[in-house]
Amino acid sequence: MKDLISDRTPLVIAAEINTIRHQTGKILLAGAIEIGRRLKEAKDLLPYGEWGKWLKESVSYSQRTADRLMQVCEEYGTKLLASPDNDSLSDSSPVTNLTYTQALILLGIPEEEREEFIAEHDVESMTRVELQQAVKDRDQAIQEKKDLQNDLILKSSEFAQLTTQTQSLEQQVNEYKSKYSAEQEKVMLKQRELEAAKEEVPSAKKIAELEKKLKTAETKSSLMTADAQFTIHRDNMIKAYDELLKMLTALDRTDSEAKEKYRETASKIVENMAKTLKVWPPVIRTNLSINTTHSERS
Repeated sequence: MKDLISDRTPLVIAAEINTIRHQTGKILLAGAIEIGRRLKEAKDLLPYGEWGKWLKESVSYSQRTADRLMQVCEEYGTKLLASPDNDSLSDSSPVTNLTYTQALILLGIPEEEREEFIAEHDVESMTRVELQQAVKDRDQAIQEKKDLQNDLILKSSEFAQLTTQTQSLEQQVNEYKSKYSAEQEKVMLKQRELEAAKEEVPSAKKIAELEKKLKTAETKSSLMTADAQFTIHRDNMIKAYDELLKMLTALDRTDSEAKEKYRETASKIVENMAKTLKVWPPVIRTNLSINTTHSERS
């Protein structure tokens, strides 16, 4: 007898307590399911509007508590209270070893994912706090995945938009190249006409007319080139400015201080550019002055 008593260590006692507590939790879950089933039955029988009154007067339950018990019955009843003819269903289900507290926490996980979660996390040996944290971590991981998917969709949309803009700019460049080539062809034609006219020793008037036409063609070609270059540079500036605004908008949600720093820098750059463009090219000034007094005396 003394040997038996000496074998009862605090570790053994703790194991017994935890076993009894777990068994009690399972019994409590089974009772909650049975209560939930009967609550559903009563709710179906009561007239409309009498449900809350019946809960308060007959069983002293709030509607929130009754809803939770009925949900427990719906989520776990078919697996924990299988009929005697279907014992294999109860034995094979991972939810058979859940306690009432564990079952409540796991209500936050969809039924089709619950058994896999229980198997992966060894829920039976977890404390309430550990299980709550595991469910929280799962929800956070799912939300992060959704955020990444949304961000990927947004980036794909932005990429498609940039691709379209790039294709449009390439088309514009090709159009301007075609126009420029056409004008160059005209210039070449005028030059050949002038050379042919000079070889035929035409009158000075004819040569002057041809030279005027050549100069006009060259001027038009130069203007076409400048117009094409200006359009490309302008579109690139507008595109870069739009991308800068998008970047500042996105940064404002994550680091407003850095956003403000970049905004001020960009603002100063734009101001300096606008100031420079007021007069361009800049007027060349000199510190030299002409002394006219001596010239007048002499």
